[in-house]
Amino acid sequence: MKPPVLIGGTGRSGSTIVGHLLDHHPSLVLSRPMEVRFITGNNGLADALAVARRSPNSTKASEAAALAADRIVNRWYRRAPDVGLHTSVTPAEINAWTAQYLQDFDADPSDATRMLSDVILQAIANNLGADQLVDTTPANARKADRVEQIYPESKVIIVLRDGRDVAASFVSQSFGPNDVFDALDQWEQRMLRSHRAAAASRPDRILLIELTDLVERDRAGTLDAMLAFLDLPGDADMRAWFDENVRPEHAHGGRWRTQFDAPTTERIDAQYAAICDRLTQEGVRLPS
Repeated sequence: MKPPVLIGGTGRSGSTIVGHLLDHHPSLVLSRPMEVRFITGNNGLADALAVARRSPNSTKASEAAALAADRIVNRWYRRAPDVGLHTSVTPAEINAWTAQYLQDFDADPSDATRMLSDVILQAIANNLGADQLVDTTPANARKADRVEQIYPESKVIIVLRDGRDVAASFVSQSFGPNDVFDALDQWEQRMLRSHRAAAASRPDRILLIELTDLVERDRAGTLDAMLAFLDLPGDADMRAWFDENVRPEHAHGGRWRTQFDAPTTERIDAQYAAICDRLTQEGVRLPS
């Protein structure tokens, strides 16, 4: 199996549509679940390995590995009846693989982490008949540097979207912040973490794209940039699906202007302007 292609963002930024688009290239298959979570999710494998690299052979490292294994078995294995690692991996397999990971972790955290990640991803790939998987866990963006320690040859596409639209989208969901101003603060934090993770990664592993470019401003150019970044040829069927399904109206650009009353919209715009000033001072690339 080739190293995974990782798509990430701040959440509600467009990583899902990019994953579905790449799924229509004959060389790539979107993972099932399309967010595997166990690599870059909170307290996942990438976080445990980072602790072990900072504090080798420590109690903290062992505890981080145990927490990562527990979350794989009890949180990410079966997230919903049809969503989770259970669609490709049996209970006996996941228990055996995580036990082996914990047994090997102290002696060689990097090798143990890579082995567990490989065997799970390979099971998913085998189930889907895939040679290379695409994963759309949003945290891939803010953990891009940590993934490099597991998959040095992996590539990460980070999708940027106007933080006001991200915040408006979050409050209409059953997960994430339900207050638009809390959602804006979260967007700022995740943008900064993604920037720092990308800066700490090998430059040729990272591609930043803007959702608005993909759906409207520079459709062909953005698609071509992604294919070139992934060293993939163009594909007529993929482009036909792109033309039909990746449309400006599906991105709901500017939804924050109509979703709230005028006073709230003014407050959103003022808070967003202050956030953008702070991020600009940190050197963060903002969506146009």
